[in-house]
Amino acid sequence: MIINEKNSNETTHDYVLRVISENIVNLELKPGSMISEQEVAKSLSLSRTPIHGALQELAKTKIVEILPQKGCLVSLIDMNLVEESCFIRKAIESAVTVLACEKASKEDIESLEENIVLLEFYCNKKNFEKFMEYDNAFHQAMYKIADRALCYYTVQLMNIHHNRFRTLRMHISNTGRIVEEHIAILEAMKKKDTELTLKEYQNHINRMSEDAKEIQEKYPEYFKH
Repeated sequence: MIINEKNSNETTHDYVLRVISENIVNLELKPGSMISEQEVAKSLSLSRTPIHGALQELAKTKIVEILPQKGCLVSLIDMNLVEESCFIRKAIESAVTVLACEKASKEDIESLEENIVLLEFYCNKKNFEKFMEYDNAFHQAMYKIADRALCYYTVQLMNIHHNRFRTLRMHISNTGRIVEEHIAILEAMKKKDTELTLKEYQNHINRMSEDAKEIQEKYPEYFKH
């Protein structure tokens, strides 16, 4: 597991939840592998209580399975859950994107431009971890601009299914295309064209289904059949 430092504003529960979730998304905890509460607790220098609580919460989203007398299993990727999490994200982010287009200030646009410069940099470096970090930051910024930050955190727990799929997608798809799609969204926002901004966002989010078959063929051991 990769152990990142606890943020100053995080509760212990939120910290443990974030660390486990991030390791599932970046495939450090691979689909089908077991999670040891004791080992995670030791790695984080915590008792098993917050680890148990975080895993119980993750089990509600079906990203992990609690197996009686055996432990906790990282679930295989279920494309039905990937599609459902993508559906939830698309429904909420479509509305958020329109609001962000309407509300974006000059400073907001400049901040998004800076994000895209870094996104392109890590794309060229093929640093997928940092690329996804800035990809996520671009979308999170939309929630902030729209003044819907709580919606972002609501979406994230279920979105773990989609994010894990996106990690695999990084290794087979043209990440440069993702940069181009972000640029298209931003250019539409600059024009204050809400209809075009929404269209470009939806084109971006709909790309997932195009790569699904290829990803499942390359990594069949990670998927539920």
